[in-house]
Amino acid sequence: MARINLSREWFQRNLTTITPISAAIILVIVLRILNPFFLTTHESVVTLVYGMSWFLIAACGLTLVILMGSFDISIPSIIKLSAMLCGVFYPQLGFFVIPLAIAVSLTFGFVNGFLLAKFNIPSFMATLATSFVAEGLAQIISGGYTRILQDPAFWAISITFIPAKFGLPSIFYWAIVLWIIGIIITLITPFGRSVYAIGGNIVGARLAGINIVKVRILVFMLSALYASISGILYAAQIQGAHMQIGVLDTIPLFASVVVGGTALTGGVGGIHRTLLGVLIVRWLDSGMSMIGIDYNIRMIVFGMVAIIMTIVTIERKRIKIMK
Repeated sequence: MARINLSREWFQRNLTTITPISAAIILVIVLRILNPFFLTTHESVVTLVYGMSWFLIAACGLTLVILMGSFDISIPSIIKLSAMLCGVFYPQLGFFVIPLAIAVSLTFGFVNGFLLAKFNIPSFMATLATSFVAEGLAQIISGGYTRILQDPAFWAISITFIPAKFGLPSIFYWAIVLWIIGIIITLITPFGRSVYAIGGNIVGARLAGINIVKVRILVFMLSALYASISGILYAAQIQGAHMQIGVLDTIPLFASVVVGGTALTGGVGGIHRTLLGVLIVRWLDSGMSMIGIDYNIRMIVFGMVAIIMTIVTIERKRIKIMK
C-alpha cells in the first residue's frame, strides 16, 4: 500500500512533465500514420521550423508574464505592429527600422507593466486595451494594405539556410538562442528568481524585499521585446506584412505555454518547458490540417487543450489573487 501511495504521489508531482511528453509522443505516432513522410524529409522539417520559430519566440515572452501570475493579451498585436513597421518603413530606413520597431514595442511593454504595477489594473484588461492601440496604429501606418518587402538582405535574417544546402533557416537559430537566453534569465539570474517569487506568493516576495513594481514593468517589457523580435523575423520570413498577422494566435500562444507545463496562476513551469508546448501545438495544428479540419474547429480544439492543461497545472487556492 505504501508503494502505491508513493507511486501516486510521484505521478501527481510530475504530472505537468509527464502529460506534455506523453502528448508529444502520441502526436508524433499519429502524424506518422497520417503522413509517413512527417519529419522524415528535409522539406517537412523546414516547414515545421518556419511554423514554430517565430511562434516560439513570442511564447517565451508570454511565459515570463504567466510565470509572474499575469496575462499579456497584447502580444499578437505587438507582433503585427512590429511586422507592419518593417513593411512600411524599411524602404526609407533600411535596417534602422529594427530598432524603431523594438523601441515602439518596448513602450507598449512599459505601459502594460506600469498600468499593472502602479494602478493595479488587472493585466488582462491593461493588455487588452493596449492591444487595441497597437492594432489601430498598425492599421493607420499601413492604411490596411499588405506591404511587400523586396530587399533580399532583409529576408536573409530569417530565411538564410545554415549550412547552405541541407541546413535550417536562420529564424530557427534566432528562436533557439532567444529561448536559451530566456531559460538563463528565469533559472539563473536573481531577476528570474524574483519572477518566480512574485508568481508563487506576491506577499512573500514583497516581504522578502523584492521590488514588485520594477520586476513587473521589466517582465512586460521583455514580453514586448520578444514579441517585437518575433514580428520582425516573421516579416522577413514571409517577405512582407499584412493585417491578418496575429489575429488568431492568442489562443494557440496561451495553449503552448500551458501545454508546456506553466501554470496560469504563476510560479510553476518555465521557459525551458515552452519549447515542448510549442511543438505539441504546432504538431496538433499540422495534424488537423492534414485531415482537412476547418481552422475554426482547430481553435476550439486549442481552447479545449488549454482548459485541460490549466486544470492539470493550476493552483486553485491562488485563482483569486491572479493579476
